[in-house]
Amino acid sequence: MIAKELHRIPSASVPLPSVAGMSLGSLRLGVDAVRMRPAPAGEVGFHIVVGLRQGKTTVLSLDVDARVRPRIDPSQGSVSVALAGKDVIALEPSLSAQSRKQLARFVEQQLPDAAAMLIGDDELAELAGELANSLMRQAAASLKKNLLDDLGELARFEFDLPPALPVQRVLLSAGERHLDVDLVTPLRVEHPLTGGHARVEGLHPNLVQVRIAGDAAAALANHAIRRGTIPERWTLEGEPDPAGELYVAAGWAKGEASPLEIHLWRLVEDCAYVTLRARPQLAVKGDTLELGAADAKVDEVQGSFKVRAGLFFSRAARKGVSLVEQTAATTEVELADRPMQVRVHAARVAGDELVLGLRLVEAKRSR
Repeated sequence: MIAKELHRIPSASVPLPSVAGMSLGSLRLGVDAVRMRPAPAGEVGFHIVVGLRQGKTTVLSLDVDARVRPRIDPSQGSVSVALAGKDVIALEPSLSAQSRKQLARFVEQQLPDAAAMLIGDDELAELAGELANSLMRQAAASLKKNLLDDLGELARFEFDLPPALPVQRVLLSAGERHLDVDLVTPLRVEHPLTGGHARVEGLHPNLVQVRIAGDAAAALANHAIRRGTIPERWTLEGEPDPAGELYVAAGWAKGEASPLEIHLWRLVEDCAYVTLRARPQLAVKGDTLELGAADAKVDEVQGSFKVRAGLFFSRAARKGVSLVEQTAATTEVELADRPMQVRVHAARVAGDELVLGLRLVEAKRSR
């Protein structure tokens, strides 16, 4: 997407120093390519390829490595990364050996024949080397002063987390071709994601992967119950009811074949505590992402046998308590001032993790 829009970035003039008392004029500086690169923790790296041109001819290409400090506000659930000048920590220009040779040939071509005859190869190489160092400094300064704010708008991406999602910290780390965003919740999670950011195998490599620890998913479900987003009370038939006899909570048993736990309490008359276990089911159905536990079975009962029998012979036991939560499988974000649709393309349970594969496509503009 960024590559298609680079033509929107204006060019800037970079004056060339004099060589042997003769002015070489100036070159136009333009951005040819932008891609991500590794950076220290808490920073995002970009590799910018800058072209220095005379007319329509590219004289040489300059590599600039930029380190950017993202703007993160966990209290507001917002993350913003841009190549804007105010966010840049450092710019490190460099010229390849091939670009230095191209520059030397350019200098030689600009000199009159008489001047070129008086300058030997060693002197020409020395002049080109001094010019290269000067050009790197000037180009980096011009890039930061004249182009980074425009480029920052183009390479900017930001997202806001749902207000209902409790986030304590947001951690970023940048790799060669990826950006890892770690969300840390203040909720009690005994078994978080394991260290490292290895991608889950089996999903298309172009999908954005979202990994959620099963224990964290259970903690989020309980948080949603406390907020009233998920019904807290249910009937013995497995239907949500504000006056239902059963109270519900979720849990996760790490390493178990059926790790999802559904805890049920009956606190009046025949009191009981029942644990159902199930393999969680995560699927994309049309425009809906569905998380459910349709095969929940009674695992443990404390208290009234009557309640156990009622559960066992009810639809709740035969089909599992219908803790099926549905949410939209698509949403929209903005990238470089363009609306993008984020769609859940794949969903699966991998061990003790819930994994989503997100596809990013340009949204159709409304007319």
